[in-house]
Amino acid sequence: MIPVIIQLGPLPINSFGLMLVLALIAGWRRLVLDLKWAGKDWEQAENIVFWAGVGGVVGARLAFVLSFPTQLLNDPLGAIFGGAGFVFYGGLLGGTLAVIYLIRRGGASAWQYSDLVAPTLAIGYAVGRIGCQLSGDGDYGVASTLPWAISYLHGVVPTPPGLTVHPTPVYETLAALLTAFILSALLRRRTFSAAGQLMGLYLILSSVSRFLVEFVRIEPVVGAGLTQAQLWAVGLSMLGLVLLSGKLSPIQSAHPVEG
Repeated sequence: MIPVIIQLGPLPINSFGLMLVLALIAGWRRLVLDLKWAGKDWEQAENIVFWAGVGGVVGARLAFVLSFPTQLLNDPLGAIFGGAGFVFYGGLLGGTLAVIYLIRRGGASAWQYSDLVAPTLAIGYAVGRIGCQLSGDGDYGVASTLPWAISYLHGVVPTPPGLTVHPTPVYETLAALLTAFILSALLRRRTFSAAGQLMGLYLILSSVSRFLVEFVRIEPVVGAGLTQAQLWAVGLSMLGLVLLSGKLSPIQSAHPVEG
């Protein structure tokens, strides 16, 4: 594991932070290509990705803090500003709200952009999870003796000596890359006619992969035999099904089906 890439005097360059920046860059590049293809203002990509990053980080941190109410009550400043900790679904919600506000402020419809940002979300998540893998931040899985099981002995949250576990961040990176490939292919083929359908498919694919990975992750069960992330995944996949049906969309897709 490489929690710190390089030490510049008193300033450490952490692998997680570096990959977060690279995730934003990768997402920006993907979004530029998709906006150009759809005939949209591609210069908007920078603002969209920036505010998605800001909203995502704030939302992910807030969701993590709210997951530990006792600590928040006893030491509010320490809980909010101290240490690490992010929750993906909080980041997804925070980033989504920030981007919707940005687009609506510019006079456009968020529905027209929803499908165009779906591949960007998947690629950004894939790169971001590499940061979890490099830092060994405790987001890994349960003990395993599979050939690809690894030790996080030198991670931020190290595994005990001699113990190998499922590299769940790697699983999620691979799943997100596959999701990005599927979404990009369907976008270019103009598969859907109603705006929001491709975003719905993104929610389904990302939720299903997260749901399955949680079975080998070291996360506590919170209800119905499922972890908190799995419960979120169930809810978002149901929302994805509704979006995929096209019944919520008030407009046609920004990239209509060729006929």
